[in-house]
Amino acid sequence: MPAYAHLLHQGWHQLRFLPMSPLAQLCPDGAVLDGLLARAGVYRQSGAALHELDRLPLLRAYLAHPGRGPASRFCDGSFRAVYAGESLDTCVAEMAFHHGRALADSGEPAGAIRVFEGLALKVAGRFTDLRTGHRELHRPDDYLPSQAFGRTLKASGEPGAVFRAVRRQGGECLVLLLGAAVRTCALARLVALRWDGERLA
Repeated sequence: MPAYAHLLHQGWHQLRFLPMSPLAQLCPDGAVLDGLLARAGVYRQSGAALHELDRLPLLRAYLAHPGRGPASRFCDGSFRAVYAGESLDTCVAEMAFHHGRALADSGEPAGAIRVFEGLALKVAGRFTDLRTGHRELHRPDDYLPSQAFGRTLKASGEPGAVFRAVRRQGGECLVLLLGAAVRTCALARLVALRWDGERLA
Protein backbone atom coordinates (compact mmCIF):
# COMPACT_ATOMS: atom_id res chain seq x y z
CA MET A 1 0.00 0.00 0.00
CA PRO A 2 1.31 3.51 -0.78
CA ALA A 3 0.83 4.76 2.80
CA TYR A 4 2.85 1.90 4.15
CA ALA A 5 5.54 2.42 1.53
CA HIS A 6 5.65 6.08 2.49
CA LEU A 7 6.16 5.14 6.12
CA LEU A 8 9.00 2.89 5.05
CA HIS A 9 10.42 5.66 2.90
CA GLN A 10 10.45 7.93 5.94
CA GLY A 11 12.84 5.52 7.64
CA TRP A 12 11.01 2.55 9.14
CA HIS A 13 13.83 0.51 10.69
CA GLN A 14 13.69 -3.25 10.53
CA LEU A 15 15.82 -5.76 12.38
CA ARG A 16 16.90 -8.96 10.72
CA PHE A 17 18.80 -11.63 12.66
CA LEU A 18 21.45 -13.88 11.16
CA PRO A 19 23.36 -16.66 12.97
CA MET A 20 26.63 -15.21 14.23
CA SER A 21 28.83 -18.29 13.86
CA PRO A 22 29.81 -17.88 10.17
CA LEU A 23 30.30 -14.14 10.64
CA ALA A 24 32.05 -14.16 14.02
CA GLN A 25 35.41 -13.47 12.40
CA LEU A 26 34.03 -10.14 11.21
CA CYS A 27 33.58 -8.92 14.79
CA PRO A 28 36.60 -6.68 15.50
CA ASP A 29 36.30 -7.04 19.26
CA GLY A 30 36.43 -10.57 20.67
CA ALA A 31 35.56 -9.23 24.12
CA VAL A 32 32.13 -8.25 22.79
CA LEU A 33 31.35 -11.83 21.84
CA ASP A 34 32.82 -13.15 25.10
CA GLY A 35 30.59 -10.82 27.06
CA LEU A 36 27.54 -11.93 25.11
CA LEU A 37 28.26 -15.57 25.70
CA ALA A 38 28.69 -14.91 29.41
CA ARG A 39 25.34 -13.14 29.51
CA ALA A 40 23.35 -15.38 27.18
CA GLY A 41 19.78 -14.34 26.69
CA VAL A 42 20.40 -10.66 27.40
CA TYR A 43 20.06 -8.05 24.65
CA ARG A 44 23.33 -6.20 24.29
CA GLN A 45 23.97 -3.00 22.41
CA SER A 46 26.88 -3.32 20.03
CA GLY A 47 29.99 -1.22 20.32
CA ALA A 48 30.89 1.62 17.95
CA ALA A 49 33.21 -0.61 15.95
CA LEU A 50 30.34 -2.96 15.14
CA HIS A 51 28.31 -0.14 13.63
CA GLU A 52 31.03 0.32 11.02
CA LEU A 53 30.32 -3.09 9.49
CA ASP A 54 27.90 -2.32 6.64
CA ARG A 55 26.02 -5.39 5.41
CA LEU A 56 24.27 -3.65 2.50
CA PRO A 57 26.49 -5.06 -0.29
CA LEU A 58 26.21 -8.55 1.21
CA LEU A 59 22.42 -8.35 1.52
CA ARG A 60 21.90 -6.98 -1.98
CA ALA A 61 24.20 -9.60 -3.48
CA TYR A 62 22.27 -12.34 -1.69
CA LEU A 63 18.90 -11.17 -3.00
CA ALA A 64 20.23 -10.57 -6.51
CA HIS A 65 21.84 -14.01 -6.75
CA PRO A 66 19.84 -16.24 -9.12
CA GLY A 67 20.52 -19.38 -7.09
CA ARG A 68 18.29 -21.23 -4.68
CA GLY A 69 17.63 -20.20 -1.09
CA PRO A 70 16.21 -21.94 1.98
CA ALA A 71 12.48 -22.67 1.95
CA SER A 72 10.40 -20.36 4.14
CA ARG A 73 6.87 -18.95 4.44
CA PHE A 74 6.90 -17.08 1.11
CA CYS A 75 9.77 -18.92 -0.57
CA ASP A 76 9.74 -22.51 -1.82
CA GLY A 77 13.52 -22.57 -2.11
CA SER A 78 13.67 -21.77 -5.84
CA PHE A 79 14.80 -18.18 -5.18
CA ARG A 80 16.08 -16.06 -2.29
CA ALA A 81 14.16 -14.06 0.31
CA VAL A 82 15.01 -12.08 3.44
CA TYR A 83 12.66 -11.50 6.37
CA ALA A 84 12.53 -8.54 8.76
CA GLY A 85 10.33 -7.45 11.63
CA GLU A 86 9.04 -4.10 12.84
CA SER A 87 10.57 -4.59 16.29
CA LEU A 88 13.26 -6.47 18.13
CA ASP A 89 10.66 -8.51 20.01
CA THR A 90 9.03 -9.67 16.78
CA CYS A 91 12.36 -10.67 15.27
CA VAL A 92 13.39 -12.60 18.37
CA ALA A 93 10.03 -14.39 18.55
CA GLU A 94 10.20 -15.47 14.91
CA MET A 95 13.87 -16.42 15.01
CA ALA A 96 13.55 -18.29 18.32
CA PHE A 97 10.70 -20.38 16.94
CA HIS A 98 12.29 -21.37 13.64
CA HIS A 99 15.84 -21.80 14.92
CA GLY A 100 14.51 -23.59 17.99
CA ARG A 101 12.65 -26.05 15.80
CA ALA A 102 15.89 -26.82 13.96
CA LEU A 103 17.73 -27.38 17.25
CA ALA A 104 14.97 -29.70 18.47
CA ASP A 105 15.05 -31.70 15.22
CA SER A 106 18.82 -32.07 15.48
CA GLY A 107 18.66 -33.30 19.09
CA GLU A 108 20.77 -30.40 20.36
CA PRO A 109 21.39 -30.87 24.12
CA ALA A 110 20.28 -28.18 26.55
CA GLY A 111 22.75 -25.39 27.23
CA ALA A 112 23.65 -24.53 23.64
CA ILE A 113 24.03 -20.82 22.97
CA ARG A 114 23.34 -19.12 19.68
CA VAL A 115 24.49 -15.56 18.99
CA PHE A 116 22.66 -13.57 16.32
CA GLU A 117 23.42 -10.36 14.50
CA GLY A 118 20.71 -7.74 14.54
CA LEU A 119 20.75 -5.79 11.29
CA ALA A 120 18.98 -2.44 11.06
CA LEU A 121 17.47 -2.01 7.60
CA LYS A 122 16.04 1.08 6.02
CA VAL A 123 13.74 0.05 3.21
CA ALA A 124 11.51 1.83 0.71
CA GLY A 125 9.06 0.65 -1.89
CA ARG A 126 5.49 -0.32 -2.69
CA PHE A 127 5.13 -3.58 -0.82
CA THR A 128 2.09 -5.81 -1.14
CA ASP A 129 0.05 -5.38 2.03
CA LEU A 130 -1.19 -8.67 3.52
CA ARG A 131 -1.80 -7.43 7.05
CA THR A 132 -5.59 -7.68 6.80
CA GLY A 133 -7.28 -10.94 5.87
CA HIS A 134 -5.32 -13.55 3.87
CA ARG A 135 -5.70 -16.16 6.60
CA GLU A 136 -4.37 -18.88 4.29
CA LEU A 137 -1.06 -17.02 3.99
CA HIS A 138 -0.58 -16.86 7.78
CA ARG A 139 -1.03 -20.51 8.71
CA PRO A 140 1.38 -21.56 11.48
CA ASP A 141 2.65 -24.72 9.78
CA ASP A 142 1.21 -24.96 6.26
CA TYR A 143 3.35 -22.88 3.90
CA LEU A 144 2.05 -24.18 0.58
CA PRO A 145 -0.45 -21.33 -0.07
CA SER A 146 2.01 -18.62 0.99
CA GLN A 147 4.85 -20.15 -1.03
CA ALA A 148 2.63 -20.19 -4.12
CA PHE A 149 1.82 -16.52 -3.45
CA GLY A 150 5.53 -15.78 -3.03
CA ARG A 151 6.32 -17.33 -6.41
CA THR A 152 3.72 -15.04 -7.99
CA LEU A 153 5.25 -11.98 -6.31
CA LYS A 154 8.72 -12.96 -7.44
CA ALA A 155 7.64 -13.64 -11.01
CA SER A 156 5.89 -10.26 -11.12
CA GLY A 157 9.03 -8.44 -10.02
CA GLU A 158 7.48 -7.23 -6.76
CA PRO A 159 9.96 -6.03 -4.09
CA GLY A 160 8.19 -7.93 -1.31
CA ALA A 161 5.21 -7.98 1.03
CA VAL A 162 4.31 -6.95 4.56
CA PHE A 163 2.33 -9.42 6.67
CA ARG A 164 1.27 -10.26 10.22
CA ALA A 165 3.83 -11.94 12.44
CA VAL A 166 2.66 -15.47 13.16
CA ARG A 167 4.84 -16.05 16.23
CA ARG A 168 4.07 -12.76 18.01
CA GLN A 169 0.59 -11.30 18.26
CA GLY A 170 0.43 -7.74 17.01
CA GLY A 171 3.81 -7.93 15.30
CA GLU A 172 4.46 -7.26 11.64
CA CYS A 173 6.99 -8.74 9.25
CA LEU A 174 8.37 -7.90 5.85
CA VAL A 175 9.59 -10.35 3.23
CA LEU A 176 12.11 -8.79 0.84
CA LEU A 177 12.58 -10.21 -2.64
CA LEU A 178 14.65 -7.43 -4.22
CA GLY A 179 17.80 -5.90 -2.79
CA ALA A 180 17.06 -2.55 -4.42
CA ALA A 181 14.33 -2.00 -1.81
CA VAL A 182 16.97 -1.84 0.93
CA ARG A 183 18.53 1.62 1.22
CA THR A 184 20.82 0.98 4.20
CA CYS A 185 21.81 -2.09 6.17
CA ALA A 186 24.08 -2.00 9.19
CA LEU A 187 24.88 -4.14 12.20
CA ALA A 188 22.94 -2.65 15.10
CA ARG A 189 23.37 -5.11 17.97
CA LEU A 190 24.05 -8.69 18.93
CA VAL A 191 21.62 -11.02 20.70
CA ALA A 192 22.55 -14.21 22.54
CA LEU A 193 19.87 -16.87 23.10
CA ARG A 194 20.15 -20.08 25.12
CA TRP A 195 18.62 -23.43 24.19
CA ASP A 196 17.06 -25.14 27.22
CA GLY A 197 16.24 -28.35 25.39
CA GLU A 198 12.74 -27.26 24.48
CA ARG A 199 12.88 -23.60 23.50
CA LEU A 200 15.36 -20.89 22.53
CA ALA A 201 15.11 -17.80 24.70
